Amino acid sequence: MSTQNPKSKIQNPFDDSFTLAFACAAITPKLRSILVFDTTLQSLQLAAQNIAQMLEAVTGDRVELVTLANYESEDNLWGSLELSGESEEQPFQWERGLLTVGQMRNPHRVVGLANDKQDTCLTIVVIPDLTKLSLAAARACVILMGADVAHLERHGHHLQWQPNLCWMAGCASQEVGMVSPHLLDRFALRLSGQITRSTDRVTEMLELLNERNSVKQTHLEPLSGEISQLLKQALQVRPKITVQALSRILNYTATLEVYSHRREIALARLSLANARLKGAAEMTAEHVNAVARMIGLKPVAKQTEKLANTNVPDTPAPNKLSNTRGGAKSSATEHSQLSTVKVLVYESDKSEALPSTSLTLSISYNLPIHPYPEDKAPVKREAASLKFPIRRFRSKTVARGPIVGVKKATTAQDLALVRTLLEAAKFQPIRQKTVGTANIGLILSPTDLYSYRRAPIAEQMLMLVLDHTCLKNCKWHEALLPYLSWAYVERASICLIRVGSADALHELQAEKVMAQSILTPRISDAIEVKGGKATPLAHGLDLALQTLRHALQHGRSIVQRVVLVVISDGRGNVPLEASRSNRKPQNIKRQGIEDALNIAKAIASLDNVQTLLLNPQSRAYPELPLELAKALGAKVVLIPQQETWELEP
Repeated sequence: MSTQNPKSKIQNPFDDSFTLAFACAAITPKLRSILVFDTTLQSLQLAAQNIAQMLEAVTGDRVELVTLANYESEDNLWGSLELSGESEEQPFQWERGLLTVGQMRNPHRVVGLANDKQDTCLTIVVIPDLTKLSLAAARACVILMGADVAHLERHGHHLQWQPNLCWMAGCASQEVGMVSPHLLDRFALRLSGQITRSTDRVTEMLELLNERNSVKQTHLEPLSGEISQLLKQALQVRPKITVQALSRILNYTATLEVYSHRREIALARLSLANARLKGAAEMTAEHVNAVARMIGLKPVAKQTEKLANTNVPDTPAPNKLSNTRGGAKSSATEHSQLSTVKVLVYESDKSEALPSTSLTLSISYNLPIHPYPEDKAPVKREAASLKFPIRRFRSKTVARGPIVGVKKATTAQDLALVRTLLEAAKFQPIRQKTVGTANIGLILSPTDLYSYRRAPIAEQMLMLVLDHTCLKNCKWHEALLPYLSWAYVERASICLIRVGSADALHELQAEKVMAQSILTPRISDAIEVKGGKATPLAHGLDLALQTLRHALQHGRSIVQRVVLVVISDGRGNVPLEASRSNRKPQNIKRQGIEDALNIAKAIASLDNVQTLLLNPQSRAYPELPLELAKALGAKVVLIPQQETWELEP
């Protein structure tokens, strides 16, 4: 039952769905993980400042904003030991990370003791682009979002605290397939920024530079007393949840293809918060319908019917990342949808007269996108994207890869010298007294040794030599799919050699495209290209030979295995010398084919290369693919022919 006096109710000041959603999150801690689709960094920061004012009014705590960059290491996120010049007795001090600053009274704080309010604060974590979040940051988000207690074991520190965080992330709805579903599932509140991104990168960069150079800045006005009073009153309201409301919640989530109980719980909490803001004694099905319309969620069991009249549904104003109290509004194109309504403009008095005529009108109104676009989005992420890839090969050489942190050393290889010296320096006074001799230098112990923690690198590579001039009238996509799937599962790096593509920079030369993953967009764009006129097959195989030698034999070997897939009919009409000099050849004859066969024999002599040739079964010179496969030492796989021959326009 509500404890609020009905006479003390004030008029609802939430005239747009974003302000209402932020108010619900302010009074409900479990809703403080917000994901905004199709927005900009400026709008996201403005929204974070907006909800920060509400949180200050509700909790009374100090609120700080923290932004996670595209790459954050574990030291930046959780904290590390740093040198301190303030005290000679304490040369080291614990520097808190982005996710732990303000979350505890001191590094040795014990849960249950009296807390110092001045030392703790509520932190709003702003993630500008969820798709560019580092692996360490993504794992940290999964751990902390919605957690009641957090534990940290790092550099000898044993810490535990109650997270007091609010998450505000942005993501493009078209790129949601790049994010791990486990991370997306942690965001309880989904909103639509409805901002159309420009495809012209030059225009976007110029606009960004103009915004930074502009002297005029956006200032957020203080929170109005009306909203502050309403938020404080909502904290005292305890509505009763009715059976009809629970049934309505299941109607929105029960039969989804991708079922998650977190969605039901989030919808229930959002509906309950809406009822508290309205001062209702009970949470009814109408409260559920209202918040479902606000976030763009439609019933699953029974889809929303078409409009029967011209009345626009009674929903909050369109989602806009703007200040409802006079702040600067986001300059964005609103997401709209057209609804066709037939209005009777003429009706005959007699049955034999002209038939009744209807005029079709188009009514445009704003609707948010579906709050869970990942259900139908194409998968663009790696398999087990929150885990490090499995190492199938163990190298005896020093580890390679970018440094992401340090760890206790188990061998004498790849030592982190600075971290080792800092660890040894902490115990020098005790060790000097134990030895009994002064000025003998730095005393090291095996427990001081630290090695680098490195990000994993691709141990396997898929090299694809694709002749675009021989792909007509064959099902080469189906033949190539198993090898692309293998590269996806094994997280292999990709090397694509394009031969005879129509968009080649130089017609007589092949082109090489390198990528760390098969999910890189430029790989799919480079594959789906029409064929040109020339076929520099010898130059394409020469690029493949140089890349293989560099990957397998250059310095410390990184790539341990290469799968080379060649799709070609063997008809190379450009000699190697003509490709290198970029001059049109004269009297070609079989020179281009012989050059390709000679380079193929050199590729066959390399170790740790598994070669396959996909034969498109060309009607002209059917023996050439077999000669090329013999020179490569490759296994031949026949590409099925299409049932009907397609004529080019």
